[in-house]
Amino acid sequence: MVSEDHQRMLNSLAKALESQGIKITHIDMADTPELFDEKYRKLSKPEERDGYSPDLEGMKGALRHFGEVKLKVKGDPDIDGQLRAFTSREMNGKEVPLHIVVPKELKKELEGRLYKLGLYDKYKKGAIMVWA
Repeated sequence: MVSEDHQRMLNSLAKALESQGIKITHIDMADTPELFDEKYRKLSKPEERDGYSPDLEGMKGALRHFGEVKLKVKGDPDIDGQLRAFTSREMNGKEVPLHIVVPKELKKELEGRLYKLGLYDKYKKGAIMVWA
C-alpha cells in the first residue's frame, strides 16, 4: 500500500515535470486517483523494467523520462534495484533521465546511496535529478 504522502509527492512531481516541457504519459496512481490531478487519471501504469516499474514516465521530444518518489532511503529494500534499473536505460543514444523526489531531510542520504552504487557521476552530470 502506497501512502497518501507518496501519492501527493508523485502528483507534484508530475506537475513540475510538465512545467519543464515533459509530457506525462504513464503514472502509477495505485488505486488513489482522488490524489491526482484530473488530467493524469486516465493514464496507465508505467511498464516494468528489470523487475521494477517507475512511479511515472514522460516524454520530452524523443527522450523518455522516469520519475520515482522515495519517502525513505535506508531500509527501502527496492531502492538499489530501482536505481540500477532506471539509470541503465538509453534512448536514441542518450541516457534516460531519472527524477527522484525525496523529503528534504533525505537528500544527503540519497546522494550517499547514489555514490555507493557508482551512480554519483550520472547525478553530477544531470542524468539523475534529485528533487527535495
